Amino acid sequence: MHRKARQTAVPQDSAANVNPKAYPTQGYCIFRDGLDPDTVEHYRASLDAVIAARPPGQRLEALVEPHVRASDWQTWLELCRHPRLTEAVKATVQASELVLLSTHLLVKPPHDGLAVEWHQDNTYWNSVDGTDVVTVWLALDDVDLENACMQVIPRTHQGFQELEMLSTHGKDLLGVRVEVEDNLERDAVPIELRAGQFSIHDSFVIHGSGANTSARRRAGCTLRYANAATVTVDLSKHTKPVYYVSGDGSHLHDGVRDIRAGKTLPKGPGEHRSRRFESKG
Repeated sequence: MHRKARQTAVPQDSAANVNPKAYPTQGYCIFRDGLDPDTVEHYRASLDAVIAARPPGQRLEALVEPHVRASDWQTWLELCRHPRLTEAVKATVQASELVLLSTHLLVKPPHDGLAVEWHQDNTYWNSVDGTDVVTVWLALDDVDLENACMQVIPRTHQGFQELEMLSTHGKDLLGVRVEVEDNLERDAVPIELRAGQFSIHDSFVIHGSGANTSARRRAGCTLRYANAATVTVDLSKHTKPVYYVSGDGSHLHDGVRDIRAGKTLPKGPGEHRSRRFESKG
């Protein structure tokens, strides 16, 4: 799957694909003016350390919650409040306050990187109530169709319909998928990014990626943000800490960690209770 997308669907110089004003109708947008090369290299070095420290048998696609679980978790938590990312998200969803829900290092090694079948992000967050939730997909490597970049099916977020999850019975990362008709799959757009660039997509938009059969690694970091004014999180069900990353504090609730710019990061990473992906081998 994911091989019917048009390679020319996202021109690198298309302002329509950069401007967040396209987001409400399309369900995604792309920011070409991302993190600077030195910052990207800093996080690539941290990624190498995370990879070197991973448990035996754990696949690279399974590096969940580095802002909690990595030995240098502060490095990744600092990324979560990076003003380039938070300001882009606020502009995209028209929010003045943001909370961070989760992070994930999605690394597909060359030649055998697992596919991520068509899915919606919102179906994995039963602790979250509200629709103003997005994923930032930050490229740490150059990503394109050759090394299995993410693909998005535009406008599939409209109506905020939660689709049925079906078992894949195959060797893919999630083990589940949503049904996508051929005419929709033909509209899929490859999100091709240079390292440091990033995209933002709605939690209801259908997206996925193929297996990486190329000789190049494909690494990215996903960061999930929500509008603090319109989204509530049941902290008893959420399997990792929730962080207030930007705003004036109007919707900063008890139990949410305040790490706005200028605030000291916590002394400890907090608890991560999910065991998802740990058995992937």
